[in-house]
Formats: sequence, structure tokens, C-alpha cells
Amino acid sequence: MTTDHTDRDRVDFWFDPLCGWTWLAYQWLRQVETVREVSLRLRPTGLALMRARTGQVDVNARYHELAQGPARVIAAAHAQRGEEILAPLYDAIGARLHGPGGLLEGVFGRARDLSPEERRLVQLELLEKAEGALAAALAEVGLEPGLSEEIRSTRWDDFLAASHASIPLDGRRIDLIGVPVISVNGGNGWFGPVLSAIPAGERAGRLWDGVRLVAGEELAGELKVVGDRTVPQPRLVF
Repeated sequence: MTTDHTDRDRVDFWFDPLCGWTWLAYQWLRQVETVREVSLRLRPTGLALMRARTGQVDVNARYHELAQGPARVIAAAHAQRGEEILAPLYDAIGARLHGPGGLLEGVFGRARDLSPEERRLVQLELLEKAEGALAAALAEVGLEPGLSEEIRSTRWDDFLAASHASIPLDGRRIDLIGVPVISVNGGNGWFGPVLSAIPAGERAGRLWDGVRLVAGEELAGELKVVGDRTVPQPRLVF
């Protein structure tokens, strides 16, 4: 393993398993682990839950209800097995939702030109099937498939909200932070990167070098491309 840094960087990564862009960023960081000295810690959060708690109303109430489910399953697994279960379970869930042939693969591309109401209907049709994918992922990592029923349990919401609130803000005020969020060595949380595919090998390392540099610059506040997000594609790009 090669590195330009003498110490291993501690990377906290806040994720919602329902987000396809977050899945790509996570897969990128897994690539980074192979070419740079980093220690990755996963921190679950629930974006739909946080939207509700900040007063944001979705155009489709049923979608909003179901969108909170995958993060609750992650929280329930964490309660049973601790942090060590997060990576293998996220691997298993993400592959079934966002990987090649996954339940939600390509949904953004199919729905991006629709109205918000029509887009939610497309997403809702797929999300109605998510419980089965979650059950299969749980079984893969040695947990009871029945834990997928926790998608309807609100008892995990305070844990997810507390995890979300632990994102370092360096005194800044914000009502809602999207995912993914990265904190390097305990520094201020940064939203992103939002990727269209998964940088692999040294390409992943070079991107990490840039992200690390920006994240460590106290004068930097935001960096964002102008224009729409590209459709997320679960493929490695060297």
C-alpha cells in the first residue's frame, strides 16, 4: 500500500443505504483503502427521517414512509452486532439495491425527466419490493432475515437522528445535510463527493488526495459542479 501521508487518515462516512450516489462514494472509499492509508468508519443516518424532522414534506407520503425503512434496518443490526456489522451489511444491501441488476439500478436515469409526482411513483413501485432485498442481505451476513421488518419501527429514529447530529459542523448552522458526508480526522463534515461511477485503483487514490486537501483547508467552504447530477452507474473506472 502506498501513501503520501505518514499517518493513517481517519475517515468518518455518513450514509443512508437508500441513496445510490452514496453507495458509489462508499465503493470509491473502499478502493481508496487499497491505495492509501485510511481507516474508514461508517456512520448510519436516515435522510427521509431527517427531512421529516426538519419539516420537509415529500410529494408522496407512502414513498416518504418506505424511504425511512432501510436506514432503520441498519440501525437495528447495529444494535445487535455493533459497528463491525455495518460494512458487511451495507455491502450486501447496497449490492442488492444499487449494484448491477439491483432493485434501484438506473432508476434515476429513467425518472429524471418526469415531474416530481411521477418520479416518486416510479421510485415507489420499486421501493415496495425493498423488504425482500433487505431480508436477503441480512441472511447473507448471518442476521435473522426477519429483522427486515424493522423498516416500520420508529424506535430506531432517535439513534439515526443522533448519528446525523454528530456530523462535525465547526460552528456552522444548517437544518439538513444530505449524504454522503465525509469527515477527515475529525474535521468539518463535507457533503460528497457525488460520483457518476466508481474511481478505482490509483484513480481513486488521486481523487482522495484532492478531497483530503480541500477538506483540510479551513478557508474552503464549498465546491460544486454547475449543472445536473449525472446518472449513477455502479461500475469501476480506472
